[in-house]
Amino acid sequence: MTEHYTKLTVSAMHHCSKCERSTEHRVDQGRLGPCLNCIEKLQVEHAYNEQLRRQEQRQGVLFREAF
Repeated sequence: MTEHYTKLTVSAMHHCSKCERSTEHRVDQGRLGPCLNCIEKLQVEHAYNEQLRRQEQRQGVLFREAF
């Protein structure tokens, strides 16, 4: 059975299957949410990909080959 937390709980220590260690997890509406370390890594990755996409849009067709 899964563990439930009070509504005022913000985070709790739990084993993360991705990190394979005990880490802080977000608590959403009394239920255990995702690992805070994994969320941070995903946010950095998404920000980097967004930056690359915007950079490609700014360059336009400058370096593309015309066929």
